[in-house]
Amino acid sequence: MFILVGYLSFSIIADVSLTWFIRDYNIALALVHTYYVVEFTFIILIISVWQESNKIKLLSKILMFVYVLFWFIAKVTFEPLSGLYTVTASVSQVILSLCSGYTLFFVLGNRTMPLLNQSRFWVLLAFVIYYAGTLAFSTLRGVLLHYSLETFYSIATIDWGLKILFNVLFMIGFLNHRIQTD
Repeated sequence: MFILVGYLSFSIIADVSLTWFIRDYNIALALVHTYYVVEFTFIILIISVWQESNKIKLLSKILMFVYVLFWFIAKVTFEPLSGLYTVTASVSQVILSLCSGYTLFFVLGNRTMPLLNQSRFWVLLAFVIYYAGTLAFSTLRGVLLHYSLETFYSIATIDWGLKILFNVLFMIGFLNHRIQTD
């Protein structure tokens, strides 16, 4: 639960910071680049805590280390903080979708209480829907920017809708956890 609250706190601080620095393109862009690697770390830690197998927990942490290393190499070589973040964002979304889906599969199979009462179900479902759903947009962001802004905003609307759904599912999971502990 501590990691989940940390992730939520970090996300709120990141959103407020991005709103604050929206006029300074370079700072906002660097914040988004950094957000992806920190978000990835939080989510992999959340997923690894929910794993039953020690081998999978270890694999999750190794995967986290490899991605962070990849992220640093990308920022130094082919995807600087001053440019778009399509490659590192897309790679993180693929990994998060697969890890969340794998964990969700085991949550579905190994349940001791009704599925809709499990906070893990809602949070993992939010991760799978959001990261799988926005993968195409993240990957094609650079291409879409070369078309009209109207096209970009039309497609971004899907991204925003998925983010709203993500937040609703996440809130249901968070509230389910509070109800279980009260």
